[in-house]
Amino acid sequence: MTLTNINIEEMTWLTELSLITAVIALIVIVAMAIDLASGLYKASLRGEKKTSYGLQRTTLKCITYLGSILICYGIDVLVHLGKLWEAIGWQWMVGVPVFALIIGIFNCVVELFSVREKADSKADRKAYKSIITLIKDLRQSEVTELVKALQEISNKGKREE
Repeated sequence: MTLTNINIEEMTWLTELSLITAVIALIVIVAMAIDLASGLYKASLRGEKKTSYGLQRTTLKCITYLGSILICYGIDVLVHLGKLWEAIGWQWMVGVPVFALIIGIFNCVVELFSVREKADSKADRKAYKSIITLIKDLRQSEVTELVKALQEISNKGKREE
């Protein structure tokens, strides 16, 4: 068989590969939608304004995830065209998009961690970064005054308890 004489009946693996990869992409899209809904819910619990920034990040994530699945699909097609599975005696792997499956599983696991992440820990990380940025922008004398003020507030709280 040459590339010019490809027998369509011998390429059923391409249909299988394509359908399974489409299902993988659909599952990843559902996982991203769940993460987006979770993020919007957590933001509303914290009383944060909903801005387009989160949606932009979701769009970028969608492009990245689906792009990686498409690239892995291309790798899977090349592996099948090169008849790698037959060469190593793994005929049962024909039609299985191994690389697309791996990246799809990875993307879903990342989304699972994102959904399970506590909203407070995200807020704490953002607050910490803001404080560090503020301290870097302050002059030494202002930092000293700020530390004294924080110590006074802390001492008042201890006295009231």
